[in-house]
Amino acid sequence: MRTALNRVRRVEMQSGGKIERDFVRNRRGRLRIVVCRTDRALSLETARCQRTLTASGSLTEVVRLDGTRGALSDEDLEKFVQSFPVERI
Repeated sequence: MRTALNRVRRVEMQSGGKIERDFVRNRRGRLRIVVCRTDRALSLETARCQRTLTASGSLTEVVRLDGTRGALSDEDLEKFVQSFPVERI
């Protein structure tokens, strides 16, 4: 797990993006990774999200946006993510 957390920190520093720090401190928290395509306008119709809840209570969300996130507010992103079911493993 230490290796994964170090990689998350490294990606955060390189990209200048926001990675949920609560997950680093609290592994039972939530980790959301948002991946965007920068070569086109945003289309939520073709975007995807995978939400996974582990037995230990950690929620991992991988959001793949088809386009740039620029015009998408945090509230709209939250609504989009919440529209996907949580898979339990």
